[in-house]
Amino acid sequence: MSSGCPVSQPNEDWDPLAAKNHADPTDVYTRLRDECPVAWSDRFGGFYALTRFKDVTESALDWHTFTSAQKTPIPDATSPDRPPRAPAEVDPPFHTAYRDLLNRFFTPEYIRRIEPVIRRTARDLIGRCVSLGEVDAVASFTFYMPIQVQCIFLGISVEDADRIKTTINRIIDAGAAGDTETHKAANDDIYDYIYQVLATRKKAPHDPNDLISAMIYEEVDGRRLTDDDIAGTIRLFLQAGHGTTTNMLGSIIRHVAENSEDQKRLRNEPKLIPQAIEEMLRVWTPVRLVGRKTTRDVEIEGRTIPQGSRVGLMVSAANLDERKFDHADKVDFDRKPNPHIAFGFGPHRCVGASLAREQLRIAAEELLSMTDDFELTGEPEASTWTHLGPSKLPVRFVPRSVDLTGSVIRAGYRELVMNIAAVRDVAEATREIELRANEDAELPEWTAGAHIDLVLPGEIIRSYSLVDGPSDRTCWRIAVLREENGRGGSAMIHTLKAGDQVRVRWPRNKFALEDAEGYHFFASGIGITPILPMIEEAQQRGVPWRLDYVGRTRDRLAYLDRLEGHEQVRVHPTSEHGRPELDMLVAASDERSAIYACGSQGFLLGVEEAAERAGRNLHAEWFAPKPGARQAAAGSHEAFTVHLQRSDVDVSVQPGQSIIDACAEAGVTIPAACFEGTCSSCLSTVLEGVPDHRDSFLSPKERESGMLMAPCVSKSMTERLVLDW
Repeated sequence: MSSGCPVSQPNEDWDPLAAKNHADPTDVYTRLRDECPVAWSDRFGGFYALTRFKDVTESALDWHTFTSAQKTPIPDATSPDRPPRAPAEVDPPFHTAYRDLLNRFFTPEYIRRIEPVIRRTARDLIGRCVSLGEVDAVASFTFYMPIQVQCIFLGISVEDADRIKTTINRIIDAGAAGDTETHKAANDDIYDYIYQVLATRKKAPHDPNDLISAMIYEEVDGRRLTDDDIAGTIRLFLQAGHGTTTNMLGSIIRHVAENSEDQKRLRNEPKLIPQAIEEMLRVWTPVRLVGRKTTRDVEIEGRTIPQGSRVGLMVSAANLDERKFDHADKVDFDRKPNPHIAFGFGPHRCVGASLAREQLRIAAEELLSMTDDFELTGEPEASTWTHLGPSKLPVRFVPRSVDLTGSVIRAGYRELVMNIAAVRDVAEATREIELRANEDAELPEWTAGAHIDLVLPGEIIRSYSLVDGPSDRTCWRIAVLREENGRGGSAMIHTLKAGDQVRVRWPRNKFALEDAEGYHFFASGIGITPILPMIEEAQQRGVPWRLDYVGRTRDRLAYLDRLEGHEQVRVHPTSEHGRPELDMLVAASDERSAIYACGSQGFLLGVEEAAERAGRNLHAEWFAPKPGARQAAAGSHEAFTVHLQRSDVDVSVQPGQSIIDACAEAGVTIPAACFEGTCSSCLSTVLEGVPDHRDSFLSPKERESGMLMAPCVSKSMTERLVLDW
């Protein structure tokens, strides 16, 4: 034993928060394993750190000596009377019984059911990164994906993900800094939220396929769980699941961005991705340690750890132990076997490991499929203790080139490959794309307000309104605003040029122009696109109309040259005159005129509120979900049965799973595009049952009737729905 590692009275052997040990602890781990494998640190009230693979795994198995049941987090910023959070902070036999309840929700088969929505989540977030080109990948991607997936998995509204994530980060940062006041305030906030979730879920009957419902209604070790028990488990899951996966995603992106040969290999050998992820989990284990407390004096590597001591099982150091792994500090995608312990070891091994692996695999697959390349553009910054990974990661993403090779025409859609005949700018950051079919093909009919779907590389689907009137059957035109904070689709489209080809799905219309004695159109920015053919149709009908067109500056208002010659058009550049008074504009409208609006979310909310105050009906098309639209109604079922009448099939829908994805597993395809409840492509007829509407396009009357629903986002208020499919 080196003199650097005293056997008796502990002196500090290392400082886990020292800058040289923090971002990349490889050197300090090597020193500790070789010279002081049972190391003492004065940090966080003092703890012993085990760094060798053998010592860590043997201690993890010996829960009698190294207990998890005595408040073992390192650091622990909680109050002394806080109850343990099962299953991580309890020991067998209660731990075993609790895991038996939880394990059935973390099987690969169960998690596979929500793979489509995990994949869409990854695509949307990566798309934003691709759209921006150069971003902080943590702030734009890895920060959000894990918490959104956890919300999906638990049946919690994804709209709450930002609130949860921000609160959990406050808890972690305050704990590492020893700020007990902030830690308590943030902890109280997250518990208040969880108790609200429990109160809502209790209004629905027991569903054995719903994790939260199972914890509420089922017994563990002969007793029903209390709300405190359940809240502690959800709180543990939200914190442990999001922090580890966020950091691991960042480490994967960093490694692949820095190592072009590894990136090239994964692109050429996508089947290698799961194996590569296991190796990166070993080298960049996102959790530095798991805490334990000794129940007796115990000697390890010649050093006595007294009873009641806090011990950190340094899984990240153990995974780099040369005694277990050859060339342990090198990333080797061909390493076999790879018995790493990134998810822990023994009875307390991470219950959510299968969900984490699924997220990492899907994220890597989508990242590689949506880009031609990505590389670091600056120096990463490190996360705070106890996580290991980047907290800031500047990366430049190169969008994937358009390639129609291997395109698959899916059931449920009418789709064709179209030629890009012309491309021209119609405003700052807005580009018009002219699409033509083969010379001998006549395009299908469509009506004003219709839109088409472009199927982009990586099966990214984006909807765009048709611009010119329906009378021209030889071509379609769309106008696309390049969104700086978009989901990547507009960035890809802005790379298209004349002569390219793109897959296009046929027009559909949930924003049709109804008969009226007059029309008052409202548009902001790119929202002018569906309004243009409506104006043309109104003129053909000989019906009076007017347009209020709002935008930041004139050079950002598309097709302004076509509109300014009409006396019915009023342009409102907010940089010149400020925001228009929407109440006054609505009030000036003829009461016999139908009001149609399209534009940004804030603009549509303003028009909607003004129309409500005036007692007027509004026809609106939303580009993004309305705020609050995807919140569950009280008593809504997250797990339920859907009977497909024409197919004569019963489908079980699980928490986090959309009706569409569940039906696809049963072999029935319901056409869909946005999966946000905005485009109406999945509109379905309800024959029995009561839907919980979470879309943004059905009118109040349509919702009240209960005869239509959007199965891409909506759920059920009853245990069974019958749909006309």
